Amino acid sequence: MINKLRVIPLGGVEQVGKNCMLFEYGSDIIIVDLGVGFPGPDLPGVDWLLPNISYLEKKLDQIRGIIITHGHLDHIGGIPFLIHRLGNPPIFATRLTIGLIEGRTKELGLRNLKFNTIEANKVFTLGSFKIDPFHVVHNIPDSVGLSITTPIGTVIHTGDFKFDDNPGDQRPVDKKKLKRIGDEGVLALFSDSTNAEVSGHTLSEKEIGEKIEEIVRQAPARIIFTSFSTLISRIHQAIVACQKYNRKMAIAGFSIKKSIAIAQELGYIKIPPGLLIDVKNINQYPDNKLFILVTGTQGEERSVMTRISRGQYYMVKIKKSDSVIFSSSAIPGNELAIHRTMNGLIDQGAKIIYQPILGAGVHSSGHAQREELKEMLNLIKPKFFIPIEGEHYMQAQHIELAKESGIKRENCFMLKNGNVLEIDEYQGAKILPQKVNGLSLIVQGKMVKVLERDIIVTRRKMADVGVCIISISFDRKRGQENIQVVFLGLSVGDKIISEIKNKVRNFIKKYGTKKRVKLTIESRLGDFILNKIGKKPVVAVV
Repeated sequence: MINKLRVIPLGGVEQVGKNCMLFEYGSDIIIVDLGVGFPGPDLPGVDWLLPNISYLEKKLDQIRGIIITHGHLDHIGGIPFLIHRLGNPPIFATRLTIGLIEGRTKELGLRNLKFNTIEANKVFTLGSFKIDPFHVVHNIPDSVGLSITTPIGTVIHTGDFKFDDNPGDQRPVDKKKLKRIGDEGVLALFSDSTNAEVSGHTLSEKEIGEKIEEIVRQAPARIIFTSFSTLISRIHQAIVACQKYNRKMAIAGFSIKKSIAIAQELGYIKIPPGLLIDVKNINQYPDNKLFILVTGTQGEERSVMTRISRGQYYMVKIKKSDSVIFSSSAIPGNELAIHRTMNGLIDQGAKIIYQPILGAGVHSSGHAQREELKEMLNLIKPKFFIPIEGEHYMQAQHIELAKESGIKRENCFMLKNGNVLEIDEYQGAKILPQKVNGLSLIVQGKMVKVLERDIIVTRRKMADVGVCIISISFDRKRGQENIQVVFLGLSVGDKIISEIKNKVRNFIKKYGTKKRVKLTIESRLGDFILNKIGKKPVVAVV
């Protein structure tokens, strides 16, 4: 039995997303968040990234529960794919968060999950851990941070947070409680780092609501509006503005419809009767009375906004009088997809309202900026500081803030996924030399598997240089081989294709057996094609 506190991030400390952290003491383990990561263009064919849970799969009987801080996908999205592999442990979350988790798990046919509703300031115990959730402001209601009391001291996990004195549909953070926790002594603070390099304070949600109302009031014709499907606070602001200025709202996109339905059922969103119309019926209303809420804030390939930008969504076609609003900031890696979508909209005549700079445009980040992060550090006053939720350049900035707040540099730890941070009963801390996991898990369609680098490298190569497929069959009557050559992603003339066929015939004469010929063609034909056309495609023999 280990009578030391071990903290192991399985995701969320080298990237934005895929949040998952476990706390282990003795024979007890609790997991905080179980999210997905968002693959960039360097991972073609991958739908989601998942935390590698191989360490936990060896200790299923020690898992006391999973605590979820809020309902965004980068904190809940891994549950449908991994919960049963973890032995179906109990899930602890607030009402809205549970509703959003249930919505996703039921899609995949998962039933009988063990949900436990938690509330801010209501303490519960899991094994060696006493958990006191505290309310935080994020851009989704029912978000919490966690004060976790362990046998060797208290640790704070902030979740995603910001300090906003006018948060619209929420209440401000109880700073007095945070100060009281800090005054009682905190062993370690694990704090959101997403905006650690952004100076100042986040823009108040009240100001964002006022901007949305101003646009709804002034727009001469239709408004097409996109935001994250789980950004419930922003959707609430849009509903309020439409009601105030007598616009009908149409909703397009499965994920955003589902989030709204869940939030409405649980009482987090109230939609006045007659406000919503079917998107199929928008042509029955004047353009200056329409507000169309759609999915696609990140330029996702199959989203409604992307399809509109390509003229492929038959229910909504761009008009030159349309105002298109992106109420979001770009998730790192999605910038090109967003720009392509916006270019397509502009080419059709739409006016775009978007600012990728946090606090500009019609969006306020849900993540604290530098002054707010500094305030959290000064309220909590931890002995040890560990930046989480962000890439390492963000976390490095956060550590600089911690040093400015009086925390010793040797007491600040920048972790990698799979690192083991161990704190002993004498409150000494160190990162152990051995990591606990290997490659990320990925979701491809309905499959969850370990990320295989060789396959990803081949996919990238196929996208870059194309594919040459060689089909070989033998005509026994004529005593000759039939060779077909097909290029995918490359345009090659008939003359070169004839030369390739002759080259393949020479390989067949020289190497004889089909197995040896296949291996030889796949390994050597690429160089021949490279000399002919300047590209070396992936060669496949079938």
